[in-house]
Amino acid sequence: MKILVVDDIKYNGILVVNELERSGHNVVFVLSGMEALRELATKGSNFDLVISDLMMPGMDGLTFFKNTTNLPQYKDNALKTLPPFILLTASTDVNRLVEAKMAGFSDILLKPLDKNRLHQSIDSIETQQVTFERTLAQTLDSVKEMIGQIKTRGNLEAAKTTAGYLQVMVSDLYTYVEQEDPDDTFIAE
Repeated sequence: MKILVVDDIKYNGILVVNELERSGHNVVFVLSGMEALRELATKGSNFDLVISDLMMPGMDGLTFFKNTTNLPQYKDNALKTLPPFILLTASTDVNRLVEAKMAGFSDILLKPLDKNRLHQSIDSIETQQVTFERTLAQTLDSVKEMIGQIKTRGNLEAAKTTAGYLQVMVSDLYTYVEQEDPDDTFIAE
């Protein structure tokens, strides 16, 4: 996984980075919410996961998360989803932790770093991603079956409607690919 780690205390961040790199992850480490926002906004910074501290000067982890949802690639583009966020914090302020969970953090881990708990959280997020990919494959199989049934029954109106929907979806996917990687000449197989 490509993981962005955000912590204003370098020592704390390095502990997380070292543990993640030992597990084979590709890690980028920044010291502030603003740096993390810039990293996420940069073209080509496709992170699979973000691990952020809560209490940071300037922009805390919760504000960073909320500002991330306003980045253009996540705000209006249903195809580009926000990576999962894990909050790693020393704060025991229950109200702030509940607020973070309600905002959309996938998990909340307390400092000091519990390596086993960190790996359990990441494994859970990876399992959810595999489930998403399996669901997508099943959906594509269902669409293929539906098209076969339309052809078999000779239902021209259903075929026209389905073709229109699929054309719009394919156009959206091409637009997404071109926006994310304008230098790549994408050819559908």
